[in-house]
Amino acid sequence: MKLRCKTLVGLLSCIALVLPLPAKAAGSKEARVTQIIRDVKLLPADADARAAAVNDKVSEDTGVRTGGDSRSELTFSDLTITRLGANTVFSFSKAGRTANVDTGSILLRVPKDSGGGSIRNNAVTVAVTGTTVIFEAPRGGHSKLFTLEGSSRVSLKKNPGEFRKVLAGQMIDVPAGATTLPMPVNFDVNQLMRTHPLITDFKPLPSQPLIMAVAQQPPPPSYRGPNIVFTPPFFNPPPNRGPGPAPVPPTKQPPGKTPPRPITTQPPGTTNQPPPTPTPPPVINRTVPKQTYVPPTRKVTKKPTPPPIR
Repeated sequence: MKLRCKTLVGLLSCIALVLPLPAKAAGSKEARVTQIIRDVKLLPADADARAAAVNDKVSEDTGVRTGGDSRSELTFSDLTITRLGANTVFSFSKAGRTANVDTGSILLRVPKDSGGGSIRNNAVTVAVTGTTVIFEAPRGGHSKLFTLEGSSRVSLKKNPGEFRKVLAGQMIDVPAGATTLPMPVNFDVNQLMRTHPLITDFKPLPSQPLIMAVAQQPPPPSYRGPNIVFTPPFFNPPPNRGPGPAPVPPTKQPPGKTPPRPITTQPPGTTNQPPPTPTPPPVINRTVPKQTYVPPTRKVTKKPTPPPIR
């Protein structure tokens, strides 16, 4: 539609069309509570804490706190989803794309092509771009990040130049007070999807197909800074060759005792008799008779007598 703002009426029409835009932009910074499990409280900046209810609106100046064995889910207008685990203190800014997690656990799903987001606590900063991650920060002080799909980048808050890129299917566990970051390692995506309470206690995520595709791919390499460093091959179990014969467990004897001898039974009416003495084999005389040496005879030839001389 072509606007004509040269006349007074046209100018008023332009103002009427422009004014609703800031209200809509302000509404995009609010989240809506879409699920509550047990004890979830809202912490407004200018009021006392109150129990949360489904469809409550949560603005940027309002924190959220969950109790023990409690969980909650916040959904933003662009389908950014934030799920909070038990004993979590959470606040957000920039339409939910910057999450501050003092303690507890959080699942953050940021749609692709939405500008990305970040998770922060007192030790690390996690930058995510169109991805689904789970971040855990228990009271012990260490921070753990699981990248379910997409990619993320973890850096130390005191040393932003120390960072690691965590690909889909990888996790990183940062100890408390760390000055360097460990290398990311692979984890079982299927196992996490079956057991983690931020997955099992909620409806399927919009990024569920992307996560399951990651679970079917081979494990990714590890990255260290801008250079690729491949991890050694992960252990692959031997192929299943079918069940073999069941091993016979050895019988254990008490110390100092010998195993009992087998008992042989005799037919009725017979008595135990000693075994027969074996008959020795016959001795074969293999002596060779002594032979007498006989020298060979020599034949004597007589010379003929010469005739007499006359």
